[in-house]
Amino acid sequence: MAELDRILGEAQETHRLMQEAVRSTGDRAVRDIVRLRTRFATLVAEMMGAIKTDARLSARPELAREFERQFFEMRQALAQHQAAWRSANIDADSAGYRRATDALGRKQDEFYTWAKDALVGA
Repeated sequence: MAELDRILGEAQETHRLMQEAVRSTGDRAVRDIVRLRTRFATLVAEMMGAIKTDARLSARPELAREFERQFFEMRQALAQHQAAWRSANIDADSAGYRRATDALGRKQDEFYTWAKDALVGA
């Protein structure tokens, strides 16, 4: 398995865990979300490097450009979401946070599905 595949899998799993934490009403939910966000940020940084070194993408420059474009769009949506929803904002409007997270989650799910399919065909 290529490094990019491993990172995509871990990022997708971390995303899934964040979705579970968002739906949780426990006292630890916000702390879990912040912890998972930190892990996800590390994975995004790793993914940036892995995209640049993945042999499948290097062999197909057009696919590499599309991969980077879609990855950038997902990162932008994530950054905007995180800027709008600091931990204090989450506590103040948990229902609004859940709605915003659902929309972001769909965008992330679309990216992971596309990325995995694109790499299988590469």
